[in-house]
Amino acid sequence: MIFVDTGFFFALLSARDPDHGRALEVFQTLRGKNLPEILVTTNHVVFETVTLAQNRAGHEMAVEVGEILYGEKLARIHRATFEEEMRAFEYLRQHKDKRYSAVDCLSFVVMESRGIRGALAIDEHFTHRFVARPGPP
Repeated sequence: MIFVDTGFFFALLSARDPDHGRALEVFQTLRGKNLPEILVTTNHVVFETVTLAQNRAGHEMAVEVGEILYGEKLARIHRATFEEEMRAFEYLRQHKDKRYSAVDCLSFVVMESRGIRGALAIDEHFTHRFVARPGPP
């Protein structure tokens, strides 16, 4: 199982993103696999990705991204529980020396509880405890 983060989804789906080529290269290594069986994300990541698409590329792109991600063709969506959200908030509270987003903290909680060690992620936040591909530029 591999976790997928916001930055990776957006880079993969937006040809104008500076990390598009790197995300596409990693994604092509999964060709021929049943993606929802091996990739997982959270409903928070999906919502954050739609919001990012809206802010960077406009309404049409946000709708397109939402349709792709909510269709669960790229990854299965784990719907976070209230308890997971509270554990993520505690994670955020304990790591005041880091610049983790609340969504990143929730992703870490979900990954740890499911024993997931790898992530498709662009930002450096996932490299502290997990193997992130393609990782930071």
